[in-house]
Amino acid sequence: MKQKKLLMLIAVVLVVVLCVSVLTACKKDDGPTGGGNGGNTDKPAGSVNNDFKVGGQVIIGSSTELSGDFRWPGYGGSSAGAADQDISRLTVGYSTMESDQYGQYVWNNTAVKSHSEREIEHADGTKTFEVTIEINSGLKMSGGTEIKSDNYLAYLLAMSTPVAKKAFGSANVGQSFVGYDEFNAYDGTNASETATKEFAGLRRLSDYKFSMEINSDYYPYYYADTYGAVSPYDINLVLGGAEIKDDGNGAYLSEDWYEVNVDKENNPVAGDFVKAAHLEQSRYDYYTYEYTGPYTVDRWNATSKEAILKINENFTGNFEGQKPHIEKVIYRKVVEETQIAQLKSGEIDILEGLTGGDSVNAALQLTKGENAGFKEVHYDRAGYGKIQFDCDFSPAMFAEVRQAIAYCFDREDFANTFCGGFGTVVNGPYSVNFAAYIANEDLFDETLKTYSVSTAAAKKALQDAGWIYNADGSAYNDAVGGIRYKKLTAAEATETNINYKAVSVTNSNLPDKTKDYKTVKVGDDYYMPCVINWFCSENNPVSDLLTTKLLNAGNLAAAGIGMTKTEGTFTKLLGEIYRRASYGYGGTPTYSMFNLATGWNSALYDYAYNWIDNSNKTMYDTFFAYSSNKLSDPYDAAFSWWNEENQGLTYDEAVKKSGGKLGMNYISFAMVYSTPTGDTEEYNKWFAAYMLRWNELLPDIPLYGNIYYDCYNAKILNFKATPFFGAANAILYCAVADAQ
Repeated sequence: MKQKKLLMLIAVVLVVVLCVSVLTACKKDDGPTGGGNGGNTDKPAGSVNNDFKVGGQVIIGSSTELSGDFRWPGYGGSSAGAADQDISRLTVGYSTMESDQYGQYVWNNTAVKSHSEREIEHADGTKTFEVTIEINSGLKMSGGTEIKSDNYLAYLLAMSTPVAKKAFGSANVGQSFVGYDEFNAYDGTNASETATKEFAGLRRLSDYKFSMEINSDYYPYYYADTYGAVSPYDINLVLGGAEIKDDGNGAYLSEDWYEVNVDKENNPVAGDFVKAAHLEQSRYDYYTYEYTGPYTVDRWNATSKEAILKINENFTGNFEGQKPHIEKVIYRKVVEETQIAQLKSGEIDILEGLTGGDSVNAALQLTKGENAGFKEVHYDRAGYGKIQFDCDFSPAMFAEVRQAIAYCFDREDFANTFCGGFGTVVNGPYSVNFAAYIANEDLFDETLKTYSVSTAAAKKALQDAGWIYNADGSAYNDAVGGIRYKKLTAAEATETNINYKAVSVTNSNLPDKTKDYKTVKVGDDYYMPCVINWFCSENNPVSDLLTTKLLNAGNLAAAGIGMTKTEGTFTKLLGEIYRRASYGYGGTPTYSMFNLATGWNSALYDYAYNWIDNSNKTMYDTFFAYSSNKLSDPYDAAFSWWNEENQGLTYDEAVKKSGGKLGMNYISFAMVYSTPTGDTEEYNKWFAAYMLRWNELLPDIPLYGNIYYDCYNAKILNFKATPFFGAANAILYCAVADAQ
C-alpha cells in the first residue's frame, strides 16, 4: 500500500468532498421538518417535485464570504471556502455519483446509463479496481453543447500534468489511477518508460463511455465504489482548445496542451506552459464557458462579494431527477449581529445553520402565528465543539490526565449553557446522523463513558497513573493539595526531551503564578508537573465559557491539575496544532490543549493515517502531520497494522489474534482497508470498536453538539435541509409561491 492519505486524494476528484473532518473556529431529532409544497399534498416536503412552475428569486444568506473561486474551489490551496463550494454545487452537475440527503454517495441515474466495476488480479498478486461508466446521450450544458466522455476526462487529465502544476502548484487529481506517475512526469518532450503521454488508467472508450482503473496502492478499500465519482466540465474551460485522444494505451492530451512560451531569442522555455495561463484565467472566468449544473453565474460582484445565479434551462435533473424551478438565486454575505433583521426585512430569504439560544429564539419568533411569514427546518449538526489535545508531550500525553480534565467540569451544563437549550453532549467522534452510529446506538448508550463531573474520579484517575508526587519527589498529600507530579521514565523525559523543555505560561489557575512549572530532575529521576498549557482563539465565546466552567471553577485545582490560558488568532492556533512555522508556530511545542470545532460534509467515515503507530518509524515520520492529536496507542505497538500478516482480518479474527487489544491506528485502517465494499455489518463492528477505544483514550473532549436551524421565507415551497444537504442542495427542490 503506497503511504499516502487516500481520502485527501479522492476528494480532489469529487464535486463534493468526502468525509474528512474540518476544523472550524442537543436532543436527538427524528429528522428535519419541511415547509409546504405548493398544494401538492400527496408529496412529502423535500421530495422530488417537477410540477412547479419556474419563476421568482431566492436570496441565500451566508456567514462565509465568497471569494469568487467557483470553478474549482480551493484547488491548489490548503482549503476551500464553504460559500465558494456552495456556488460550485449549484453550477456543476451531472456528476456520475452525488451525495444524497443523508451524506451517502449514490449513482446519478440522470447522467449515468450504466456502470460496471471489476477487480483485476495481477500476476504479482496485486489487485486493481476498474470502473467503467457509460453516460446518457443528450445531456447538455448551459449553452446547448452536448456532454460526452471528454467532458468527464478533461479535468482528470489536465489536473494531473505539469501544466496544472505550473498554474496551481498542484497536479495530483489523478494520482490514485494506474499510470499516474508516468503521465504526471510527461512534459511533451521527454517520452520514456518513466514519462508517457498516455494515462494508462484512464480510457476513452467511446463518445459516451470511459473507464478508470485504480492502482493497487489504493485498493482494496471499503469505499471503492466512490472511485466512480467524477464531474463533467466544459472542455474549453479546462483544455483551452486542446483535445483528448486514446489510441488504445490510455487517454492523453494533444501536443498543443504542452506548448511552451519562448524567450527573446525565440527559444522554448522548458516548463513555461502556455496553457498554464489559460487555466489561471479560466478559473475566474464566469461568462465565457458553459456550466453543467442547475444554475449559471449570471453576475459576480467582487466588491460586495455577491453572486447572482440564473437557472440553467438545459439541466435535466440531479441524481433523482430533480430540476430547478427558482429562476434566480442570489448568494449574499450576512453578519450575526444583523442577520435576523436582514431576514425579517427581506434582504435575505434563507438563513442556515443558526445555533445558540439568542439566534434561534429570535428566528423562531418569526415563524409563530397563523400569518407568520417564515418557516424553519432543524437537524442535528454533523459535528461538535471540542477540547483537542496534543498527545505526544506534556501531561496530555497520558490518557488518565485527559480523562481527569473531563471529570473536572459538567459537559452537559456546558452544552446547555452554550447552545441555549438547542444542543446536547456527544461522547465520541461521530454524528448521530451516521448510519453506523444508528446501528450501534444501543451499544454506545450502554458502554461509552460519559465522564460525568466528579473530582473524586479525577483524583483516582491521576493516582492510578502515578501522579502521586510533589516537585521534590516526596509523596503527594491530598490534604495539602497543590500541583501533582509524576515520575517519568528516561524515554519520557531527559534534559534533551520535549517534556523537559516545556514551560508554563501566564494567565493560569496555578497556585504560584511566579513559578515556572516544568519537568524537574531530582537525583536520577525526572518529575513532571500536571500543568496543561491551553491555547484558544481570541474573542471566542466557547473559550470564555471554558474559562468560567473549567479553568476558574475550582475542580482542576482540587484534583491537583494546573492549567494556563493563552489567547491568539485562529491561524496561530492552527499553527500550534499543525506545528507550521508559516502559521506562527515557534518551533518548540508549548501548548497541548486547544478548543475548536470539527465536522463532516458526508457520511463517508475514514480516519486511516490519523493515528501514530510507534512500531513503524517510517510511518511515524511520514504521517505525523496527518495526526491532529499526535496520539500513539500502546496497543498498536503489540499488534501493528504495518505487519502485513495482520492485514485483511475480519473484526472477530483481529480480536482473537490481538487478544482483544486493538489500537486506534489498527482499527482505523482495518475499518476501511480490511472490510469488503458493501459489507455494512462488518464495517459497523469496526466503527463501534473505533468509538469505544477513542472514548477510553479521549484524545478530544466533546463539548457540545448543536441542533442547527434553517429559517426561511414562507414563499419558498418544499424546502428541506439536512446536515449533509444544505441550502445549496435543498434549493433545487424548491419553488417560489408567487410563481405558481
